[in-house]
Amino acid sequence: MQEKLYVASTSGHVIALQIKGQPFKKLWEQDMGAPVFGSLSINYSDGNIICCLVDGTVVVLSSCGSIVWKATTGGPIFAGPCISHALPSQVLVCSRDGSIYSFKMETGDLIWKHAVGNPITSSPYVDENSQLISNASNLSDRLICVCDSSGSVYVLKVDTNATGGLKQNMKDMVQEFARLDLEGDIFSSPVMIGGRIFVGCRDDHVYCIELDVE
Repeated sequence: MQEKLYVASTSGHVIALQIKGQPFKKLWEQDMGAPVFGSLSINYSDGNIICCLVDGTVVVLSSCGSIVWKATTGGPIFAGPCISHALPSQVLVCSRDGSIYSFKMETGDLIWKHAVGNPITSSPYVDENSQLISNASNLSDRLICVCDSSGSVYVLKVDTNATGGLKQNMKDMVQEFARLDLEGDIFSSPVMIGGRIFVGCRDDHVYCIELDVE
């Protein structure tokens, strides 16, 4: 709607183009300092652009190209960040250090971190069609799918009210809910819809995995 296109490159630059009319007009260019391999994401509530760098840095740019905040993971990042209206205050990033990180959308502060143990080179995916509701507390959790490069598929249960900080224990905010090991490596991102996971594997198969929640 703003008639803008944002492009990231392995040269380490993010470029904003105005795509109204021909030829396209360059609005600004930001040198990120490291290559960008993953796709960009846009926070549509404020127009900020979320970018992950190979050196493990997560950078959020304003629509004018200025840096809003930076955060650092423990390893290289080869895929783009994940944002979802189901977890509107969180930016989810997977790192090759074997962990998935959740950062606050507005400030970049770490909310939680969960280690799966093996390198991750793809993006996580939030199931926006499923919620787990506890009858005891009446609180709801969301499901996140993460695939490591060794072929394991993880489903994590995340507290939608997680805010981070010293008052909350990370183990209470995110927990492993299910896991399945496939026969080949996984380098591409999964899709999870209504408890079903779709993922491509290096054994030349595409899998549809159904999560059985009793």
